[in-house]
Amino acid sequence: MTEYKSSIRAHGKTQLELKNRYPLDPKENRAFYTLETYMFTPAQLGITAKRYGVDHFFSDVKSHTRFSISYIPLSRLMDPDCAISPIARIGKFLDKANLSSDIDENRILYELRTLANLFSAEMKATHRLLSGIAKEGTNPTVITKIELFLKETETFLHVFRALHARFMEPSITERLRTALRWTDESISLSAEKMLFYLHGMLRQEELVEKITVLMEHEQYYRKEMGYPSVITNGTEVEVEGMLYRESILKKWSQTVLYMSSEETGTNRKIGHILAAMAAATAMIFSVVATFFANTLFASYSVPWAFIVVVSYMLKDRIKEILRGILVKIMPRFIADRTERLVDRAVDRHVGKTRSMVRIISPEELPQNVRTVRQAGSNPFRSILPPENVIHFRKEVVIDSRKLLREHSRVEAITEIIRLKLDRFQEEMDASKKLLRTWYGGEVQAIKGKRVYHINLILVLSSKGEEEQLFRYRLILTHQGIQRIEEVPT
Repeated sequence: MTEYKSSIRAHGKTQLELKNRYPLDPKENRAFYTLETYMFTPAQLGITAKRYGVDHFFSDVKSHTRFSISYIPLSRLMDPDCAISPIARIGKFLDKANLSSDIDENRILYELRTLANLFSAEMKATHRLLSGIAKEGTNPTVITKIELFLKETETFLHVFRALHARFMEPSITERLRTALRWTDESISLSAEKMLFYLHGMLRQEELVEKITVLMEHEQYYRKEMGYPSVITNGTEVEVEGMLYRESILKKWSQTVLYMSSEETGTNRKIGHILAAMAAATAMIFSVVATFFANTLFASYSVPWAFIVVVSYMLKDRIKEILRGILVKIMPRFIADRTERLVDRAVDRHVGKTRSMVRIISPEELPQNVRTVRQAGSNPFRSILPPENVIHFRKEVVIDSRKLLREHSRVEAITEIIRLKLDRFQEEMDASKKLLRTWYGGEVQAIKGKRVYHINLILVLSSKGEEEQLFRYRLILTHQGIQRIEEVPT
């Protein structure tokens, strides 16, 4: 089983991307994971609870959850006896179907798109492998690996494209034929990109010639099949169309991996309950005051009317005050956002997430986080303006058994969380500064950047496992993220 891990990178200049991988254990019914992120922001940025609260944070956060499928080599993908090969599964679906009504169209669509993703993953994995080995030169081992790869790729394309003949049967719908063509086009483009890389890497004449033949064949094949992803003149419009087509094919194939999320409405329901409790308490006060007025004074007398009016005024104030108090207290026990994870392929709930965010002071930090933050820090930190700390906590529960029953190739769930940093940059000074220094026997003015440091500490925990702590430093200017540094803990 893969390990629970998280990584951080910049997504453009103004977004921070957090990528979390949640492994699935087929032996467990459910998987439980917790992610806690502490962002230490300088006081001058003004990231306070009043200026940057829960609503602002969640409006700046976007997340996507998808399956991480197991790596399957090409030799297994084209093996008719491989139980997890999409090609083998599609063949069995077609063998069992006597009538068009027997064909599970959605299931075949799922397998075709999964095949496009598996082939793309194989190309990327081979690219990474060869890139690492080739740094030391193209030795005989590399050449042998490339020769084997080219042979397997040719064989795979031949085996896969044999499905076109089977999809010409009358029982196959036009929608499935189109899906097969899109899968074929996507696989052809993935193979071609890998061939481009090999062509640029190699100097061995015999192999380069073979790769050239394969590249030309793929372009010719797509043209003969009438696929749009062919460049003939190299015009700007043609290149735009090619890039757009690649994007469409990628989205079409990868959407099968993505899960959707639905807000449960729990927080809204709790809000209604709290408002009702506050209103009921205020009404009890008003009723008791009216009973008191009826006991002491004659009905419709001036004192009676005075007490009734005052109690009515206080009733509204009591309701608003109580509701405010309850809303502030309850978030300690409930999440700010609760969502269900939905498997789009079968339209079933397969998990849930609970997210909470608070702006806290350094004094409220857990001891282990405080220790990591203070390690090697400024000894005069206590007399500097205190940092504002954003504490984001996310709990993830995944129904592993239910999910793996439908997706036997899935080995983990990957979640990508992106945080926009535009509000963090609003109070930053201009990024360019002049630094005067003595250099080369004279005073020189050197241009530099005014940077800000945001320290991040991630705490990863899962059921029955020890906590993992990671620390990073985000270097920003008024223009955005400059770099991210990992800091030893």
